[in-house]
Amino acid sequence: MEFKYDNEGNLIVPENHCCEHWEPDDGALVPMRECWCCKWSKFRADNSDLSSDSIGVCSYIGNRAELAEQEVN
Repeated sequence: MEFKYDNEGNLIVPENHCCEHWEPDDGALVPMRECWCCKWSKFRADNSDLSSDSIGVCSYIGNRAELAEQEVN
């Protein structure tokens, strides 16, 4: 699976994606195990470089581009 990252190195994720770093968002009424309900996700209208409201970024440090590059090398 090929991952994509935004200009700041954050992993771009669809709302139904989920990884091992998932933690429920404090404000989620039903903490479904998907990125949309994760405290690390950013699904916001101010993400102008994202093409859809159903795509966001993961702000967890372990999912950043530079760490993914280190794992490959």
